[in-house]
Amino acid sequence: MGEHKTFWKPEKQVKEKKTYNSLGSKKPKAKKEVPEWKKDLLAHHKPGQSSKDRCDFDKDVLAEVIAEQGELCPCCKIAPSTTTHHVWPRGRKGRGVKSNALRVCWPCHDKIQTTDELLQFWISIYREKYGDYFYFDEQDWDEHNRKLAIQSNKEREKQERQNQIKPVIDLLSAAAGRSLKAKELRLLQSFEDKDMAIFASMMADALGRAAEPAPVYSYGERFED
Repeated sequence: MGEHKTFWKPEKQVKEKKTYNSLGSKKPKAKKEVPEWKKDLLAHHKPGQSSKDRCDFDKDVLAEVIAEQGELCPCCKIAPSTTTHHVWPRGRKGRGVKSNALRVCWPCHDKIQTTDELLQFWISIYREKYGDYFYFDEQDWDEHNRKLAIQSNKEREKQERQNQIKPVIDLLSAAAGRSLKAKELRLLQSFEDKDMAIFASMMADALGRAAEPAPVYSYGERFED
């Protein structure tokens, strides 16, 4: 008999089990829900520069910054300012806008980027000069204002709803002799307008009847009289 040889076999890969629904088809992956404010932004999105490109200083911005800030580094006040620093770091989406640009020399540029105290100092200077969002570009402002508008609409709708159900809240609070609990308020807020009107009318009738004085009968009178 010849010598037995063992042939190499590839290691068996254990495949991940697929999940199926009741109809036997593969279940789709659950998609992450997109916030309402972001849905609106995506609906109005227009193709243009990438987020990374928007952090670059273009030649027109650089020309304005150089003309306005001069040639001397404002940090050391000795060396010529040969570089443009993003006051709000580009890694945090600090855009290439004039209100986010600081002309400094190379050594000071490096020192600001590696020293948090200096970084925060210049951020505070620019925030005081230009406002909290000094590093925003036009698209950032558009997205920011749209988000604020959506949040404002939600708050207004919530307040309007609160005003609508306030009479019912007052009615129930008076009847219970206490303020309504959070879960009770949420229940009332979940009612549709039509259901709330029916509920309010029903509660008013019930409480009104409960407040009526009990009938007094004279001797010999029947209840049916």
